[in-house]
Amino acid sequence: MHNKINLNTQVAAKTMVETRHHARQFNLTGIKKASSAISGLHDSRFRGRGMDYQESRIYQAGDDIRNMDWRVTARTGDAHTKLFQEERERPTYLIIDTNSSLHFGTKTQFKSVLASKVAALLGWSSVQQGDRIGVLTYGVNGIHIGKATAGKRGMMAMMSHLIKAFEPSLKETPTEYNLDQALKQLRTIIRPGSLVILVSDFYALGADAKRHLLQLRKHNDVLGIKISDPFENQMPLPALYGVKTEQSPRVLDSKNSRMQEKLQAKQQNHIQALKDNVVKAGVPLIPIQTDDVWVNTLKNGLTNPSLAFSHWLGSLVHKPVFRPGRNQ
Repeated sequence: MHNKINLNTQVAAKTMVETRHHARQFNLTGIKKASSAISGLHDSRFRGRGMDYQESRIYQAGDDIRNMDWRVTARTGDAHTKLFQEERERPTYLIIDTNSSLHFGTKTQFKSVLASKVAALLGWSSVQQGDRIGVLTYGVNGIHIGKATAGKRGMMAMMSHLIKAFEPSLKETPTEYNLDQALKQLRTIIRPGSLVILVSDFYALGADAKRHLLQLRKHNDVLGIKISDPFENQMPLPALYGVKTEQSPRVLDSKNSRMQEKLQAKQQNHIQALKDNVVKAGVPLIPIQTDDVWVNTLKNGLTNPSLAFSHWLGSLVHKPVFRPGRNQ
């Protein structure tokens, strides 16, 4: 007899496949505009999609000297320039956080389940626009990369990758990998002109996350999806709460004034780290909670990421945060 999967707490193919029905509502080309507006960068024909070499021809007045074909010029004795055409397929890389803090939720679903749904929907949208989909996961099961592949085959590979990456670690004291380490790996394989989408709660940033994001944004478009649970964003009602951590179960006493101060400090530190490392790197950040009508929240956020993040910050005033995970 098979154990029935709880689709609100376990990442499953069924829920990710079902997001396909919403994909036509999304146009990811808007991410490029949002990204450029935040950073103040000028738009470029080389940004968004890469350029493939087409042919070389005799140099003409006004041609960009950076595109000179010196090899053909040397062989023929006449100045030649390279012609390029836009790639028909743009790689989209989904960077998914699978650390222990994602295996948590108090309303509607676990953060891990929401993260998988968001990633799947954005993946289906990319595939429908003719782009290839790749994935990089980082967490207690290590850092793993799935190469960018076109069509339904790419999506099937991505979903299988996520299911495996979100499985609980079998190690007694698993090592958690952070965004810094994930981006370092990503930069070794990514092609210029790619779209990079980060799906994370952004608790595990690392010391060099901002530097890697700034480097990525020079030749790629980057978007962040901030996953959270209401329990993290507001002070729980005064009571004793049973909390399961990776070390052992414990009790959280939200009536204790010192605990309240600790939660308030955690929230402030987390928000400041988000601003310093992600927002200041010019990455649009869209917050989504586990109890949101998340398809609508994502759709509205893509329309105006800055406004979405500002509204979320405003809702957190004087609401201490609790971080689930290892160091409670």
